[in-house]
Parts: sequence; structure tokens; C-alpha cells
Amino acid sequence: MKKLVFILLLGSLIMLAGCQSKITDAPQTGEQNPQKQEPLKVIGKSISSDTFIENIDWLSDREILTVIEEKGAAALYITDVFKGDKEKLAEIPSSYVRSMVSPDKSKILIHSAPATYSAMITIIDLDGKEIYRSEIPSSELTYVWNAFNTAKLLITSFAEDWSFEVFELDLNSPELRLLDVEEPFLKWNSEVSVLYQDWNSEEISISAPLMAQNILDGKKETIDTASVHFERFPHSLLSVHDNENKDDRFMYQFINENGEILSEFQATLLSRYSDWFIPFYDMIDNNDELITFKANEAGSYDTYSGTFSLEKWNVTDGSEETLMTGLAAEPLQCSPAGTHCLYGNQLEKIIDTNDASIIELVKEEG
Repeated sequence: MKKLVFILLLGSLIMLAGCQSKITDAPQTGEQNPQKQEPLKVIGKSISSDTFIENIDWLSDREILTVIEEKGAAALYITDVFKGDKEKLAEIPSSYVRSMVSPDKSKILIHSAPATYSAMITIIDLDGKEIYRSEIPSSELTYVWNAFNTAKLLITSFAEDWSFEVFELDLNSPELRLLDVEEPFLKWNSEVSVLYQDWNSEEISISAPLMAQNILDGKKETIDTASVHFERFPHSLLSVHDNENKDDRFMYQFINENGEILSEFQATLLSRYSDWFIPFYDMIDNNDELITFKANEAGSYDTYSGTFSLEKWNVTDGSEETLMTGLAAEPLQCSPAGTHCLYGNQLEKIIDTNDASIIELVKEEG
């Protein structure tokens, strides 16, 4: 009897579970099937050539920073590339040189030149509020934002004779701190260390040891014994090497924090008088994908008449995809998602990687 009751109870539970599954799987009244969203389209020719100076970078996946001429001076505008709308952010008080957006897209550095041998550095937030301003004696000035702590920057000031000083700027305690370093062209490796190539001034070479230096205690270590070119990204280090067997073939290697090679690919580089032309590229940090130009033929940079392909390389799994072909190698700045890239010497165009199209943002007047 007990056995019969157990069998009946088990059968009831199975039937109940089946009914619940059918109820759950059945479509609900009024429920809409999700539609595939069409990619947004860039509005072309939304900026007048009469006032356009340059585009700087992306502030989000739809907004870019644009420099516009106004009454003989310059002003920063935020442009929505999918609407074509512009909103004024800030005026630039003196002779404009260039601007740079912080890696976290929260701050903007404005470099202006109030006098021949003087540079003005102004940093604002995305509301146009001034965070920092300082005048630095210099003939030329370079600056690098710290992706590991965007309150910090490296600023290199060159005199007319090319002697230099390198400073650390910390926006939390905004005083320029002079650093004891041997090379002027540095890149951040962490919050407290920098990277540089240790060139031998008495020898002509296309590569040099890649060094890391702690700016607090001065300790140095060799990261790579012979690097032609390098760049530090949040999740990896890119180092380019020559190929001993093929003069124009170079290896792009991506290295993790432990010195292990994550992935690598080969590319043909164009020769120049004393070095090699590294085509423009940009890293999509969230996806660990490098978008870069690749020369389609070997040759000299000065006489090259061929074209370039735009390629996407996945650093993690080593996969490669050709996005476009038949392009000129010009400066490139990609959106955080990597679906659109500002392109051109003034970043006046947008490459839409969804449909491999190029959209002109500037409307020629007259």
C-alpha cells in the first residue's frame, strides 16, 4: 500500500513539474519579441570648415571633443556624432597648441602658448571647471597621462638647445616635481614607475633596451633587451621587434605583468632614414583589441605609393580581422567600444567599422 502511494505521489510531482515547465515556457500576453537594434549612423558634414580646427578624441561612444575657432581664438565643443549637435565646453584664453583627453575620459588638458618660450597647461573637467593651471618655461612641451592614476601626468619641457627637464604633476597636490631620469620620452608603467628606451648616443641603432624605473626610489630594471617601439596599455605592454631573417618584417609582441607573451603578430614596416615607420594604432582597452594600420607592401616611407589595411588584433586569443583595405595611414582615435574611429590628420573623418564606411564630419564652405 505504501509503495502504491509513493508511486502515485511521484507521478503527481512529475506531472506538476511538467505543467510548471509548460507555463514558464509559454509566451506571456503582450510580451514583445526583442528586435535586433540597428547600429546608430554618424551624421556627416555637421562641422563647418570655416571654423573647424581639429577633433581631439572620444569622450564617450557618441561624443567627441572638437576645437572650433571663435573670434580669432579657440573654443572646445562637445559634438554628438549621431545627432550632429555641438555644445560649448570652454574657451581657450591664449594661443592654442593642442589638447588631450585623460584615459578615463573625465578631464581635458589644454596646451596653449602665451609667449614664444612659455607654455600654459590648463586642465578642466567635463563641465568646463578649471582643475589646474600653470605656466612652464619651454621651447617645446610633451605630456603623458597616467592611465593607472589619472591625477598624475609626466611633463617634459625642452629648452631651445634641446636640453630637457621632466616633471611629475599630481593634481591632488598640484606642484611640479622634478624627476631624475635620463631620457625625455617616457611612458607610465604603473602609478609610480615609468618606461623608456635606453638609447646609446654613440651608436646608430633601430632598437634599444626597454627600461622601467621607479620614480620614488630610482630603481631600474630591463623589461626588453631590444625594442624598436613600445606602448603601455592598462592590461599589457606592446613591444615591437625586428626580424633577423627579414629586414622589413617586424614582430608585435604583447607582454603581461609577469613578462609572459600573451600573443604576437608580424607586420611589414616601411623604412625611413634612421628608423622605421610604425603605422597609427589604438587600443580598445575594454576588449583588449588593437586596431592598427598595416602596410600592404614593403618599401620606403618617403616613396611609398601603396595602401594600408585596417586590422583588428585580439590580444587575448590572438585572432585577427581585416576591417578595411585600401586606406592611407593617418592618425586614429577609436571610441571606447571600438565601433567607430576618428581618422585623418585633423581627425576630421570617422571610420564606421560596422559597415566599413568613412564619413566626413567637416562640411566644406564656399
